[in-house]
Amino acid sequence: MSRWSQYDTDEERLPDGMQRIGYDADTQTYTFRDTDGSTWESAPGNQYGQLHRVSSAAPHYGDDAHDATEPDASDEPVTSWRHDMMPLLNWFLLVGLFLLFIFWFIGGTTTKRVASPTTCPGSSSPYKIKLGDSCWAISEEHSITLEALRQQNQGLDCDKLAVGGTICIPGA
Repeated sequence: MSRWSQYDTDEERLPDGMQRIGYDADTQTYTFRDTDGSTWESAPGNQYGQLHRVSSAAPHYGDDAHDATEPDASDEPVTSWRHDMMPLLNWFLLVGLFLLFIFWFIGGTTTKRVASPTTCPGSSSPYKIKLGDSCWAISEEHSITLEALRQQNQGLDCDKLAVGGTICIPGA
């Protein structure tokens, strides 16, 4: 017959001063308390075996042997939920920037440039710019030079003619 049986007690299986204080059926972990008050847990599914520390004991006040401000070497760093959610935050940031770019692109292409009505001085006549017009095509259509058209309309940008805008055509 083997040395171990179902009838072994915690006193025989656990180190001195260690006692079982709980069991979590969801995670199948046993919880134990040490003589100094620290809490330990077993591996999921194991009643005995290797234990890991869950919390350390409360500091003893007036005890000069242990400084409460000095961390134990066995304490594991505690990570918060924010650390676990950081990749998800990055994903939402990328999606947000992508949507912002899409809305900017759509909104930027649908805006129309509305030119203010122009009053033409002297013998010049107003001309309403149509789709596909260019300064060269307008000057050829009205038999004037390109320089005369630019001189009559100071600040005219021939690369950005606003459809529906008005320019002045110099008279002959």
